Amino acid sequence: WGLTADEAGRRIAGFRQMSGGSLNVNYPMWPEPRATAEMAEAMRQHLQVHYDAKGLGSVPAPRGKAGDVTPEHLAMLLDVKPDVVSFHFGIPDSATIRAIKAAGIFIISSATTVAEARLLEASGVDAIIAQGTEAGGHRATFSGVDMTMQAGLFSLLPQVVDAVRVPVIAAGGVADGRTAAAAFMLGAGAVQMGTAFLRCEEANVQPAHRRALAEATESCTVVTDLISGRPARYIRNKLLDDLVDSGLKPLPIPMQLSLTLPLGQSGDREMTPLFSGQSATLARHTSAADLVQALAEDALRRLRAFA
Repeated sequence: WGLTADEAGRRIAGFRQMSGGSLNVNYPMWPEPRATAEMAEAMRQHLQVHYDAKGLGSVPAPRGKAGDVTPEHLAMLLDVKPDVVSFHFGIPDSATIRAIKAAGIFIISSATTVAEARLLEASGVDAIIAQGTEAGGHRATFSGVDMTMQAGLFSLLPQVVDAVRVPVIAAGGVADGRTAAAAFMLGAGAVQMGTAFLRCEEANVQPAHRRALAEATESCTVVTDLISGRPARYIRNKLLDDLVDSGLKPLPIPMQLSLTLPLGQSGDREMTPLFSGQSATLARHTSAADLVQALAEDALRRLRAFA
């Protein structure tokens, strides 16, 4: 999210001081954000009412730069050699991919359609994340396909597995042993989980977000580009509804996010961007270690029942 190569390198060093575990460095990819002065000012004026109500001062000028693996970032990656580098919203140029692979780094990236999965395989990734529409956070779409044409994981996963030769990781709605076992039965080599970990003690989640997750229902989330500038799934609240009602077009990511995220500092659940998947009700307050242990045991027990 806009870290310089030096900043990213320091974070990696900090992680390695605290853990001897494997490290995955993730890069969200997007073009240089551009918005007209009129468009930016309209969004700032609309949000100013909420800033005033929360005592946050003036809405800042929108900021943001391209999400990409710059030459400086590539040099840093080749120096620190993380176990995995992953990409969201597509992948960088072929020369960058070749350099990362030549360093022995495992590459994964996300697909929301079979066509995107085939494009990723042809580009040289080592594994593909099949992201169903149930997933929380940003949609990984990079081919321009409409959201209404994207599939849920139960449909998408086996089709991606049949279409590519590399391992496929299932994402979207996987939140407990049952859903993990189902993904493995559909051909996944692994599962990726996000919302299930947001209620863990170690998660860096604001109290308002935690409360919203604890009170979530099966129908409380929506997908919109109005919070960040790209389609993502959130728990619905007043901020989201207000932006929908405004009729305004969002600024490109991450410019829009630079205006909406500060509202979460107020601690008000209704003004906080609440990223969440559709299986939030399955998440439990626990530790990350206990969650992983329970998931492994439950998934294995259910798979053995079908052996």
